Amino acid sequence: MTVDEPGSWDARYANEDTPWDLGGPPPALVELLDATPADEPRGRVLVPGAGRGHDAIAWAVAGHRVTAVDFAPRALEACAALAAAAGVSVEGVVADVLELPESLRGSFDLVWEHTCFCALPPAARERYAGSMAAALAPDGRLVALLWNHGNPDGPPFDVTRDDVRRVFEPRFEVESIEDAPSAPSRSREMLVRMRRRPDADAGSL
Repeated sequence: MTVDEPGSWDARYANEDTPWDLGGPPPALVELLDATPADEPRGRVLVPGAGRGHDAIAWAVAGHRVTAVDFAPRALEACAALAAAAGVSVEGVVADVLELPESLRGSFDLVWEHTCFCALPPAARERYAGSMAAALAPDGRLVALLWNHGNPDGPPFDVTRDDVRRVFEPRFEVESIEDAPSAPSRSREMLVRMRRRPDADAGSL
């Protein structure tokens, strides 16, 4: 599969060839949202590479304003239908996560990353980190569920703790990296919490 061409992903959604789709949010996200205090302020959340939107919908159900980005239109069509069935609103934007439109820059309190980073060619990782930093408001946060499966090939491509620090630390303060509960089809996932550095050089990317 060509990982950087929208048509290849759109075709897989059309053919129901989406083995990465868990059919719902991952256990780590369920735990995170369940542990959020009821009186904690809700904000604006970006979900890049959102696919059918299971994670985006979970954030919306929890009371956040959510934007789901994917460059496969069929994925976002499915997201819209699932959101309507769940009784929530999710804004869908067809875009490349490496080149977000100007309207999405600097406007999010949090980015939730799950399955997008590991699907990108490793050579694009620094651009992705810059794009996510650009999407966040100053002092915004990025919470990422990353797959450290240890295999040499991809997608999904392996992500190590060293990879996280090398790619993200120029623009983010990495607050924690911890083992995360995984779905039955996954292994060795890690939950990473980061905060955007106020002086992050994101606008030039």
